[in-house]
Amino acid sequence: MTTDTSASSLSPPPSIFSDDHLELQSSLRKIIDSEINPYVDQWEKDGQFPVNDIFKTLGNAGFLCVTRSEQYGGAGLSFSHQIALAEELGNIHCGSIPMSIQVQDMATPALANHGSDALKEQFLAPSIAGDFVACLGVSEVTAGSDVAAITTVAEKDGEDYVINGGKMWTTNGKTADWMCLLANTSSSAATGSPYTNKTLLCVPMNSPGVTTSSKLDKLGMRSSDTCAVYLDNVRIPQTYRIGKEGQGFIYQMQQFQEERMIISAAMVRQLECVIEECAKYTSERNIFGAPILVMATSIVNFYIDSAILTVT
Repeated sequence: MTTDTSASSLSPPPSIFSDDHLELQSSLRKIIDSEINPYVDQWEKDGQFPVNDIFKTLGNAGFLCVTRSEQYGGAGLSFSHQIALAEELGNIHCGSIPMSIQVQDMATPALANHGSDALKEQFLAPSIAGDFVACLGVSEVTAGSDVAAITTVAEKDGEDYVINGGKMWTTNGKTADWMCLLANTSSSAATGSPYTNKTLLCVPMNSPGVTTSSKLDKLGMRSSDTCAVYLDNVRIPQTYRIGKEGQGFIYQMQQFQEERMIISAAMVRQLECVIEECAKYTSERNIFGAPILVMATSIVNFYIDSAILTVT
């Protein structure tokens, strides 16, 4: 599952990873080892990593939004390549930086698949290049997993949408250049369903009326910024709509499918890192004349033998 299994007893990369996948992982690993991991402890202590610098480094190397079209600066690779890169991000020595980087992929699928050419040029291309940081505006104080319950509204006014509401737990919210926002563009009564009255919109974070809370003081994920975002009569042109009006819920559910796979891939490697660190420490730490790992293994075997005897 990793590019470095020489010192590990873990399984080798699965068959879905070709030499191309492994070369991508190896190239990304060099950036992680030189530009990120040496500074992670300090960034976590400071409560912020240099988002713009890291994103630009990754953008220059072609590691952001790799499945997006080459027309807008993407690599046009398969989703399996994105999974390989997401897994490699798990080698970063904290959870906050991979999460922040992955939001760039989570906020752009609908834009790439359904956005107008002009919208892609304005928001997608600079996100792929690492010039823009994206954030995703879905969750609200009273609508987390229940996406259909969001209350943020975007009402038409001439050629514009006027947006009012707020979003919560927004990763990259303080540093983002734009938000992929899910809002109600009509009432559920008018459309007959809370699943057909929502629309995805591109909202520049420097728009008048957009404000953010102070960074949330999280237990973990310290170096990524997470905040609440408030939208007070925020006016954007209707041309900033992604795809068809009323299809936002469906588009967002599709984005979630990619998001879950990307996060899961990173977690695989992070869990491997935990196991490797645990094995290393317990093999070096001695108590009662023997490594903890040896003693723990003996205890585990004792309980396994006891369980077998109990069953039989």
